[in-house]
Amino acid sequence: MPKAILSNLRQALSNRGFLVSLIGVVLVIFLSSVQDMLTAFRSEELLANGFHDILITSALKADGMTLALPILAALPFTTCFVDDMKSGYVKEYLPRTTRKRYLWGKSIACAVSGGLVLAVGILAAYIISALLFSPMEAALAKGAQAPAYFGELMGKVLLFFCSGAFWSIIGLAFATLTNSRYMAYASPFVIYYVLIILYERYFNKLYVLYPKEWTNPSDAWMWGNLGVLLLMLELTIIFGMLFAAAAKRRLDQI
Repeated sequence: MPKAILSNLRQALSNRGFLVSLIGVVLVIFLSSVQDMLTAFRSEELLANGFHDILITSALKADGMTLALPILAALPFTTCFVDDMKSGYVKEYLPRTTRKRYLWGKSIACAVSGGLVLAVGILAAYIISALLFSPMEAALAKGAQAPAYFGELMGKVLLFFCSGAFWSIIGLAFATLTNSRYMAYASPFVIYYVLIILYERYFNKLYVLYPKEWTNPSDAWMWGNLGVLLLMLELTIIFGMLFAAAAKRRLDQI
């Protein structure tokens, strides 16, 4: 089992989709902060201490990241099963392993790559921001305690990782159900915006199914971020089981 998971994970992290999505995450973050960055570069005074932290945290709440999240999470590995089926590779691979190991490897690698591309992209953007703006920031006042900006950011990274893992599993499940590569990319985006529309227009008290709450939770959540993480884990497992059931039917037809 571990070998199957690691093999698929290496494939997911080394393909072109992961790299494209990773670059996309960094670009979306900085494009969402263009105005603040231009103001910072034009300023003749020192920037506020922690400016680079605030810049990234604000970008993660912007509409640009909201728009791109389900697509970026779906790019790395959501078409893996459909590609194996259409290319015939699965016929050569299955005799070397079991169906259970094969399906576990695909689903876990898909979820991890979808979450990891967002997490690594956010951290890469943070490092670039720190390199650019830290020399332009004012020093912390003597005796003042530094705000826990980095701890807050790591909490956001974990939320984005879990959200990305969920949306990538959504793409994997629907691609398998329809046997279509296009559904791997379209289904996370469509479902994401259907949930947003349903909440904002009709069910504004059903915050637990509002995708924006999954990355920027309000105070309404029981247990705070932990409540969001538990919900994401549950939904990811449910759609992972849906993928496994659909994939088994496809494999029975070989």
